Amino acid sequence: MEATPTLVINYFSGFKQNVVPLFQRPYTWAEKQWRTLWDDVLVFYPADDVNDKATHFMGAVVTMPARSVPVGVSKFLIIDGQQRLTTISILMCAVRDSLAADQQSAHRRIQQFYLTNDGSEGTEFFKLLPTQGDRDAYALLIRETPNLVEDSQFRKSYDYFKRRLRDADSDGNKIDPKRILDIIEKRLMVVMINLSDTDDPYLIFESLNFKGSPLEQSDLVRNYFLMRFPVSDQQSVYDELWLPMQNRLGQGLTEFMRHFLGAEGEEVRKGDVYTAIRRLVINSDTASVRLLMTRMERLSILYSRVSGAATEPQLELAKYFDYFRRLDFGSVYPLILALYEDYADGQLGLAEFVASMGILFSFILRRMVVGVPSNSLSGLFIGLCKTKPVTETPSIWLSGSLAREDKNRRWPTDSEFAESWIRKPLYGSRACQIALECIEESYGHHEIAGFEQSSIEHVMPQTLTPEWFEMLGIDASEIHAEWLHTIGNLTLTGYNPELSNRPYQEKRTLFALSHFELNRHFGDYEGWGAREVEFRAQSMFKIATQLWPRPEIVIVEAPSGTADKGTPAAFHADCVKLAQQHLGVHLSKLSQTRYESGDGSIRLFCAVSTAHDESRELPYFWFGLHKAQVEFLNAAQSPYLCLGCSSAETTLLVPLAVVLNILSLVSVTKTDDRQYWHLVIQKRSGRFVLRLLGGKDGPDLTEFDIGTGSPSAELPQS
Repeated sequence: MEATPTLVINYFSGFKQNVVPLFQRPYTWAEKQWRTLWDDVLVFYPADDVNDKATHFMGAVVTMPARSVPVGVSKFLIIDGQQRLTTISILMCAVRDSLAADQQSAHRRIQQFYLTNDGSEGTEFFKLLPTQGDRDAYALLIRETPNLVEDSQFRKSYDYFKRRLRDADSDGNKIDPKRILDIIEKRLMVVMINLSDTDDPYLIFESLNFKGSPLEQSDLVRNYFLMRFPVSDQQSVYDELWLPMQNRLGQGLTEFMRHFLGAEGEEVRKGDVYTAIRRLVINSDTASVRLLMTRMERLSILYSRVSGAATEPQLELAKYFDYFRRLDFGSVYPLILALYEDYADGQLGLAEFVASMGILFSFILRRMVVGVPSNSLSGLFIGLCKTKPVTETPSIWLSGSLAREDKNRRWPTDSEFAESWIRKPLYGSRACQIALECIEESYGHHEIAGFEQSSIEHVMPQTLTPEWFEMLGIDASEIHAEWLHTIGNLTLTGYNPELSNRPYQEKRTLFALSHFELNRHFGDYEGWGAREVEFRAQSMFKIATQLWPRPEIVIVEAPSGTADKGTPAAFHADCVKLAQQHLGVHLSKLSQTRYESGDGSIRLFCAVSTAHDESRELPYFWFGLHKAQVEFLNAAQSPYLCLGCSSAETTLLVPLAVVLNILSLVSVTKTDDRQYWHLVIQKRSGRFVLRLLGGKDGPDLTEFDIGTGSPSAELPQS
């Protein structure tokens, strides 16, 4: 970083261009700032001013070299000071257009040396290039057609300075525009701060707004991403990859990025999102940054459906997403996003994704009913993102993983769930109405009543009337206190005010007219008290356990010294690292299983498998290869399968062509929405052989082993 005092006119001298990044704010200075600048200029106007060395300090201007193709004019990004430089250029336009006929040398100096790069074409013609939305109006001023400028801050600023240039000086004489130009050239100073490519971009972005409100984390990410691209590419990257995310998610963009990082297994605070995303690509080339942005843009579509910013087309998924939003359980979003990406990639079918959502909903709703603290769940869900296997049936893994948790991470058992369901006051909790709605839907009425206008009704009212005291008997107050807000005393209705504190018999009559199946229960009871409330809660609990089941898991202690590398996803990243080392190229992650080199020439699909014992001597490994994954790989010049067998010690990096030749000879599964081949690799006497239909041997894949335990792993790669 270099900081030196300089005349502001030096920013307009020479064959160069100062570019206002497209992510900067538009020109916003108004009359208050214009008046201040004009008054500062007039300080030096009096003819009797003999202090030739006096100057006015305007502040700092921060620039850095722009990433651009090495042709044309030299370009510099204005990191801070764009409002000052833009106003100076507008002032020079006003001066230019106010000069007398005998002052044409000054006119040429402004137009050809300060405002334009004479002889250049396109946008390089302008010494200062405003942000995209400001360019048309600014260009008209520079090209000496101010009358064509529509109402804007540029036109208002130009008109202001034109009016002031028609004023009289302190002696009553008309202001001389050439003397104003002399002052701009000789008296106005700034501190020139030039940043190098090695300076921390975070400090640069902090300086973007050090006089305004703090930048959002998503603003910092945007600025950092765009500055990784040449100036000539920034607009297309912004339009194609950033703007769609921004328009799609609005104020939720930073939160999406936090959940995106969570899906990658990284738990970060909202204020650390920029630092964490920057860390993902700090050592990557521009192509890798583009691939990361491409993946984020694609996942933002999925996230918009989860968060409610867009409509989920699958009704079963939309229902669960709505439940999670109403429960205000955003901590589960990273895991949903990771599973959704697998589903979008064709790794799993709709039924499996829906089943996984049902498991998460059961886990969350049971905990909310029981009242288990949720402060540890963010770490739990992000931890599951780390260990999530790439599998056809994630619901089996997810159910088992959650059922094995204990203490504050536990999935309440039926007995614990029942105790709270029947006796705990649930009215007022976010789970209460959702639970009632789910039970109502479970009855399968052919005309399900809409829940939009429904509300929760207390059968035994919140305020007891004489009729209710009489019905409840001598212990009325105790019964009321104990059972009022429990689930057995709650129902759904569309006419809550009409019921209010009415006697039970009147409520019962109205319930009989209700479209809600929940209210059919009351037709069987002449009275309503503690026994009836408890019995109804027990009946509803039987439905609840069917809607939100929990598997019974017998926890078996692992043998001492057992490593955690046995779970598939635990070594997925290690396999990819080995592939990168072997190929000598950085691979950007496009999804949970797909990777690509920056130039697009290499694509990789990575899957891992635990060892399955056909017999103690012949373990085998199973992988599902989907048609969509084959199509993805086929689009690259060099496609590979990266197959982890039990651990990274055995990682097979297999060219796709080896497998394509035998796909017709292996088992295949076809469903309505997917097709995948079963790749079964058997380990025999240290060899890894692909098995075909009928138990026949296919290709020997041992030569493709690049794992940490293979002999080839120790050999240098050519």
